[in-house]
Amino acid sequence: MKTKLRKKHLTPRKAGNILIRLLVVVITIVFLYDQLFYREDLSLLLNDFKSIASGFWSDFILITVLMLLPVNILIESIKWKYLISKIEKVSLWNSIKAVFAGISVSMIMPNRVGDYLGRVFILQKADRIQAVLSTILGSFAQLLTTLILGLIASIFYFPEYFDIGVRLNFWMYIGFIMVTITAATTMVLAYLNFSVFSIILQRISGKYYNKIEKYAEVFSWYNQRELLNVLVLSLLRYAVFSFQFFLLLRLFNVGIDYFEAMMLIAIIYFLMTIIPTIALTEIGVRGSVSLYVFQHHLEIQGLWNTELAVSVVSTSSLLWLFNLVIPAVVGALFVFSLKFFRKNNDS
Repeated sequence: MKTKLRKKHLTPRKAGNILIRLLVVVITIVFLYDQLFYREDLSLLLNDFKSIASGFWSDFILITVLMLLPVNILIESIKWKYLISKIEKVSLWNSIKAVFAGISVSMIMPNRVGDYLGRVFILQKADRIQAVLSTILGSFAQLLTTLILGLIASIFYFPEYFDIGVRLNFWMYIGFIMVTITAATTMVLAYLNFSVFSIILQRISGKYYNKIEKYAEVFSWYNQRELLNVLVLSLLRYAVFSFQFFLLLRLFNVGIDYFEAMMLIAIIYFLMTIIPTIALTEIGVRGSVSLYVFQHHLEIQGLWNTELAVSVVSTSSLLWLFNLVIPAVVGALFVFSLKFFRKNNDS
């Protein structure tokens, strides 16, 4: 009996998948190598780190911050799995791989747009545009969390810019508080009633609605309870990475209390949210924003000096290294699990 051996041919679909995977990994590695070994920000961080990284307390903080990294990823993975379950059931492990791969892809794209694209290519059957819209909904919940907490923090930050002992400034401050509360409440209500967006799209698109109905209906899949669950997960994730920031401030001997630190950190994240960046360039932008916010606050108290300036920049840089660079390196491995082209690919 002759045994027939089947020859495995490299189809255009498989070749395309391999090519794009390699391209994403190579570009990410090249950008990371450039950022880590040719930029002055990291060398400054290493020099400052050598001066303080010794003793039980420093080791304890570093271990805690590193242990919070998988917690951060796990929360985001649970959130994405929860959202994407409307169109495809994925395991928690595949969700974790998708989050890691998304971070890796997002490193080379503006405002982390690649995060959406990197995740959906791990799905086997689901429509990818619908998956992107579901993913964006989760990112919107995270954005909403950052904006609301930033606005609340700005209420406490406002008096540092204006003397509210002056009558005009006092009433400006009251008006600012009212506007902030109204804006935060409006954003939360709009988010919890996101299904209305499907109705709005139907009305404004008119006879063309049938062309986008498949995608517009995504916004009606989630009820208020489900959206609230996603928002709670986003708040929990925010609490994790802001606490990492606080711990690293302590590591670099920035002596401010927890409430004070949370106010400044919320302002920093708020500003970072509204500044367009590519993740790879965030180390410079994040350092500049952190420096500005902390300098203004501590100068008023007469505590600002050159050592604190280096410490603040080092804190933001190390957090960037832990929460973006390390996951991006891990994510580069999971990029090989992504299928950019699949059989009967219609999206």
